[in-house]
Amino acid sequence: MKRNRKFSVLLIAVALISPALAYGADSTVPEQWLTLPSPGAGYIGYEANETAFANTEASTWINFTSDNGKVDGKVTKVAICNTGAEDGCNYSVYSYYRAILPICSGSADINCISEIFALDASGKKLSVSSATVFPTNNPQAFAGNRALNVPRGSGAALVSIPEAPHAGGDNYLVKTTLSAGRTGDQTTFQTPRLGASISAVKIIDGDFFDLATETNTTKYDQVGRIQVGTTQTKPIDAKPSKLCVAVSTTQCALPYSLPKEISFGFSLRLNTNLSGWLHGRMKNAVIEYKTTDGITNLSVTANPIAVPVIDVWSKSDDLSDAHVASYLSQFWGGEATHYTAEGVIGGTPITEAEKTRSGMKNISFKHINASFSKSSMDNFLLWLPVAKDKAAAMPTQWRLGTMTDNGSGQVRECLDKEKALAGVVTTNSTMYLDGPPVFSDGTLDYKVASTHYEADGTTVFKGTYELIMSSSVARCIYKFTSAPISATVSITSENGEANTATTLISEKNGWLKLGAYGFTFSSPTVKVKLTQEKAVPIATATVPTKKSSITCVKGKTSKKVTAINPKCPTGYKKK
Repeated sequence: MKRNRKFSVLLIAVALISPALAYGADSTVPEQWLTLPSPGAGYIGYEANETAFANTEASTWINFTSDNGKVDGKVTKVAICNTGAEDGCNYSVYSYYRAILPICSGSADINCISEIFALDASGKKLSVSSATVFPTNNPQAFAGNRALNVPRGSGAALVSIPEAPHAGGDNYLVKTTLSAGRTGDQTTFQTPRLGASISAVKIIDGDFFDLATETNTTKYDQVGRIQVGTTQTKPIDAKPSKLCVAVSTTQCALPYSLPKEISFGFSLRLNTNLSGWLHGRMKNAVIEYKTTDGITNLSVTANPIAVPVIDVWSKSDDLSDAHVASYLSQFWGGEATHYTAEGVIGGTPITEAEKTRSGMKNISFKHINASFSKSSMDNFLLWLPVAKDKAAAMPTQWRLGTMTDNGSGQVRECLDKEKALAGVVTTNSTMYLDGPPVFSDGTLDYKVASTHYEADGTTVFKGTYELIMSSSVARCIYKFTSAPISATVSITSENGEANTATTLISEKNGWLKLGAYGFTFSSPTVKVKLTQEKAVPIATATVPTKKSSITCVKGKTSKKVTAINPKCPTGYKKK
């Protein structure tokens, strides 16, 4: 199958590197982990911290123009769009939007949040205040265009849940996004990807770096590689704006640990069908999904989980030859600093020469993991021993998103056949493969990887894995009937040995749920096997038919005939 060209977001934001002393931050709060700064030239780093994704998720709609009208041309204009009618927004090469969905204004509103809710450990529904928009001043919020199928892009929803207090108060930020791109000769935007997060926050005032897509074409080395800048103009010291899950130039939503005993959730009303798979950072998830007359209603409720963060630097000379070689052909996405004869330069991409061992002596670069592909898994496993198999921090997360890979073979065939939401995979593992389980030799296999130890260096980190799959998709994969399904879940360590875990299996309301809990790392494989007893044919008992008798006569002679269906002989008549 031919794939569309992939575009990536390059985060070159040296000005946003957090200082040693955070502005309003608390180093004891895992969600406020301060990313380790560069030690200087000749150092290469790596960060796997999915909580950092939130601070890049601001509404924006941009359109690229190139000198040759193709994606391989030189970028000549990057326009910020509101309705699509603005100068430079007439589509030619590549366009992209990320829309943070607003709260629904009424029952007829679409592409919006229809409800936000929370439940305590007993299942009691907690009171949630009316939502406000945060930040109120979003420099690149946009009206959207229904004719182009571009939803409105707003700010996140800020609510108060007094019965669910956290260390920073009782405010929570709910950020749900739809994003899609259009490239080449595509006549419309592709099916949007869903993203969602819920964060415990405290709103603090100050001077911060907000998020705004860069429009200076000199910052772009190719079409579609999006650069993130800021509208902040004050000559302020670097503040930990990267810690903010949402931010303006004057306010920051500073994150705190989510209470794990509270189940948080939302309902969305969308005009798009969410076929495919979702992946998440959550536990005990409950999914409700229904599409009627082109309108999709999706509700998700789940508990948050803690996910290990890796953050490490190494001298480039100390990296193995295999480590250096593995990155030579890769795109480097992260934070770059170039040490040149003219001085220290930031904000420009890494060159091919700088990827070599000699070239790395004149740069510092931190690789920021932004995907969960096979190559990302391989990179993570390269850095795991450098991090000494220990987490840097253990922040809580509540996240959900569309998988980029919908699988292959029987899994993909059944997805295409059902044309609906196939399922959700959730795990607290730092790294996993962004795709559904692979169907191989009768089992659904899922690869995960994480540190063996938590941040204290002594507590063994215990993994969780949950697979919530549409019952119809599961039956299609295994060619099962509608009869009940049974399953086994096993964990196999990287050395092939069995890894002890507690498992849970249930089927309810059209969803099959399987879970494994308490297994250890570094890179085990979760194996799920579904079975169904073959129907045993019911033997049909032969019931003897009752015989009857008649009397037949011929003249003075009479004869009694007994049979199942008695008849008189020739010449005889029934008496």
